[in-house]
Amino acid sequence: MPEHTTSNYNKIIAYLLGFISFVLFVYILKALSEIFIPVTIAIFLTYLFHPLMIYLTKFKIPKWLSLVLIVIVVSGLYYLLGIILVASFSSFPEKLQSYSENLSAFLQSVLSPFNITIKEFSEFLNIKVKELDIGSLFQKLFEAGVIQNIFNSFSDMLGDIFIAIIFWIFMIMGKDRFEERLKNAFDERREFVEKNINTIDEHLQSYIIIKTILSLATSIIATIILWIYGVDFAIVWGLLTFILNYIPNIGSLIATICPIIVALFEYGLGLTTISMSLLLLVNQNIIGNIIEPHYLGRHMDLSPVFVLFSLIFWGWIWGIVGMFLAVPIAAAMKILFSNIEPLKPIAILMGRKTESSDEVGKPAKLIKIPKD
Repeated sequence: MPEHTTSNYNKIIAYLLGFISFVLFVYILKALSEIFIPVTIAIFLTYLFHPLMIYLTKFKIPKWLSLVLIVIVVSGLYYLLGIILVASFSSFPEKLQSYSENLSAFLQSVLSPFNITIKEFSEFLNIKVKELDIGSLFQKLFEAGVIQNIFNSFSDMLGDIFIAIIFWIFMIMGKDRFEERLKNAFDERREFVEKNINTIDEHLQSYIIIKTILSLATSIIATIILWIYGVDFAIVWGLLTFILNYIPNIGSLIATICPIIVALFEYGLGLTTISMSLLLLVNQNIIGNIIEPHYLGRHMDLSPVFVLFSLIFWGWIWGIVGMFLAVPIAAAMKILFSNIEPLKPIAILMGRKTESSDEVGKPAKLIKIPKD
């Protein structure tokens, strides 16, 4: 057999094996999602809180006591989140009637210039007037299982977080020892492995900490705006803003639209709703489009197309949790690919900016992370 034919045959076999491996890898991730999701969340939490634990040890606080203090704070916040959500949603049924009345008044104000009543409008759309009642609408959604599915998704996510906290306790205690064992396991390529581990550590830690701080700032400002305007469930929308800000573009859009819809139900389409909406949009745009890109650095500046693909892919595999973790996973892939010569072209394609293969892999601006 000619040499070039053998070479082509080997390439085809290599590509085929690569494709089969990828499909098998995706299948395992999806089939064993109940294991992988808590583990991935635990890794996320480890990167977030490990610098804090190291910082506390600088004050002669033992590592185990630092961990206990962090676990108490995290568990307390987790419990507080549950109380706030339960308290807020318990008052939700009481608000439905006023929302229904305000919605009817809003529709009538829109239709009145055309001399059309709500009844005539509903007949034109071939629906019944009573179906405009929000209480009836939520009842229908509940009977159809829509609301139940939404709550089940969030309940599953909270359950995953609880299991992840258990994983996280063990991970954060053994992080440094595991990294050292990993480097020793590849002793012949120790320098390469050490470089990649350190780079991924620094960039992911920077990304997670900066993203968390900016998400917290966005949510606090949004909560203050909503509280000043007297919008119902201001704290809930603030929490939602903080959580959804981890989902690029789509998350912040949903977090902004939800309180605007509630404001429409409360105040109608007037100056109050419009000015509040503008302030929320300004808040999201200044932090999300100006401050965040400046601090996250070039390596976290992923292509919008690739971010969208990551959201769809990880959302399909792991649901809503996958969407939260899509960007950190994509960022880790970009960092890893940028330090492996044959994969540098993929790292370039993943980026937003035009970079040469020499530029990819250069260190970006990082925040200072405490070291042991």
